[in-house]
Amino acid sequence: RENIPTVPFICARNTPELDINALVCQTEESFPYPVFVKPANAGSSVGITKAEDRASLIIGIKTAFENDEKILIEKAVRGIEIEVAVLGNNNPVVSACGEINPNADYYDYNTKYLSDTAEYFIPARIDEAQSNKIRNTALKIYKTLDCKGMARVDFFACEDGGFYFNEINTIPGFTPISMYPRLIRHLGYSYSELIGKLIALALGEE
Repeated sequence: RENIPTVPFICARNTPELDINALVCQTEESFPYPVFVKPANAGSSVGITKAEDRASLIIGIKTAFENDEKILIEKAVRGIEIEVAVLGNNNPVVSACGEINPNADYYDYNTKYLSDTAEYFIPARIDEAQSNKIRNTALKIYKTLDCKGMARVDFFACEDGGFYFNEINTIPGFTPISMYPRLIRHLGYSYSELIGKLIALALGEE
């Protein structure tokens, strides 16, 4: 309805009627390998599998269902990992686009928290027109979902100037080295100022 481009996906729930073999066949008819299998409501890339073939797809489906009763199977797309911070209630502000280069096959839990191999670029190394479209879409998503306080909105930026909306995180990673505080710092807020701002927003003072 809002014409927001998303990665093509299949959604499945872990019900007694679920036929995993039928789900595998549906996936293979819809997308080429590889595909990504994700719990719908997990975080920090926990439970995500990159499936390269039928055997790893079945394992990925079972792994995702261990973390959530609802899962997504997504077509793999080529793109730069882009994250945008949004802060505010009625008049939210939007950060610059931040870019993540995982220096790995994909941005998984190990890359985020254990390996220290990822590189971060603020602003992202994409052209201004694409950046503005992504930032405007992040704000549109935030308002459409009636978000308050904060959120991090994630995208894939494509070489042709297009992009895909990946997900929104209403409780994003919040350590001093996490992407959300990095992006907000680029707007001029220190870590302590950001916490104070969020408290004020929660109290309805701003």
